[in-house]
Amino acid sequence: MTGLKLSVIVPVWNGETVIAACLDALARQTLERTAYEVIVVDNGSTDRTADIVRGYPDVQLLAEPTPGSYAARNTAIAHVAAPVVAFTDADCVPDADWLERGLAAAGANPGFGVLAGRIELFEDGVQGARVYSDYERLFSFPQEHAARGNCATANWISRAAVLRDLGGFDATLKSGGDRQVALRIRAAGHPLIYVPDMVVRHPVRADRAELVRKRRRLSGGRWDRTQATPRLARVLGVTAVDTVRRLRRAAVSRELPLGRRLAVMKLTLDLAGVATREFVQLARGRAAARD
Repeated sequence: MTGLKLSVIVPVWNGETVIAACLDALARQTLERTAYEVIVVDNGSTDRTADIVRGYPDVQLLAEPTPGSYAARNTAIAHVAAPVVAFTDADCVPDADWLERGLAAAGANPGFGVLAGRIELFEDGVQGARVYSDYERLFSFPQEHAARGNCATANWISRAAVLRDLGGFDATLKSGGDRQVALRIRAAGHPLIYVPDMVVRHPVRADRAELVRKRRRLSGGRWDRTQATPRLARVLGVTAVDTVRRLRRAAVSRELPLGRRLAVMKLTLDLAGVATREFVQLARGRAAARD
């Protein structure tokens, strides 16, 4: 295949502090520049994000006012010119050979549905308590379980035709749409494949406030995806099961000494409380959080 092979899609919302590092990393790719395009979708930013992106003349800038990264990704999917689509997030830094490795994996697995690469967490200059990074490293981005649907769009490659045939992402969701569409792709007969040498780096959430925002957003996504009744009982039940699993994993972790394991377990219970309170508010009619 010659010419354009890959379209990279980056949704962004108020990302003026992070988008340049992402675009710089995409400019440093070992893949020949004529083989890929970069599309950034501004999802209603009110800061300098769009101005920064315009400073990269070889990057396409689109706009999608409907709140939510899945709406933004769908907008870009309608514009891509290449047969293969790669997703990453505005605060991510892909390795220089990310796209080259991805295309190699695509060639080795011609019927693939999703290639889910490894997501490595890094400290982003903010020194918070160690427990927050410990928590993130234990529980975030289990891409090695991609075959179960654990595919994060921070590091994801698919065939454009597959995404279009399945209608793209659910634009009504603020969170959780990655797994939802991955499972639809798998159900359509396209395998979900973990590619460990396709690496993207993601900053850890360095304090409790950031983890609380993430947990509220994820809880809203679960609420919006849950249709069965009684809705509140179901989401609380799933949260309870997930909390027990996380407590067990932290308790037996060989990566952490006892004191740090106990701290992670305490934070796990704290965030379970955040999720419970969020579900109660959602049941009372509040809209799911975006950030």
